[in-house]
Amino acid sequence: MQEKPKAPLAGIVYGEIVYWITFIGMIVAVIGAAIYLFGGPQYAKSSCVLSLLWEGEDVHEIWEKCAGHAIHGHWYLKKLGSGDGLGMLGIAFSCIAAVVGVWVSAFTMLKEKEKILYPFLAFIVAVILTLSALGIISLKH
Repeated sequence: MQEKPKAPLAGIVYGEIVYWITFIGMIVAVIGAAIYLFGGPQYAKSSCVLSLLWEGEDVHEIWEKCAGHAIHGHWYLKKLGSGDGLGMLGIAFSCIAAVVGVWVSAFTMLKEKEKILYPFLAFIVAVILTLSALGIISLKH
């Protein structure tokens, strides 16, 4: 009987980091969504957002009509006292999991002295993810 191959340490480190950061972000997002939907403090009125979503309005129209203006970037950092701001923080926290995971995984590969190509590619991906998370590069559609 063949023995299962052992997973590389960098992959295990990446998986653990992404799992726990995403899990914590998910809990924060669920708490924020519950506050938002059950009538707690809101940045954009939930009844307005939900009705416009059901009508099929696009995201810019919804923000214009419900919050008074279209928002961009990390708006939620100034609105953490609201349910929608807290929910968005949880989503953003979960999204940053890949950035942290790739950076730590790349350094783990260097420490483990794997072939230089793997950490090099991991660093390229980490830089791209970091620039995307900071809003410096983005795909426009």
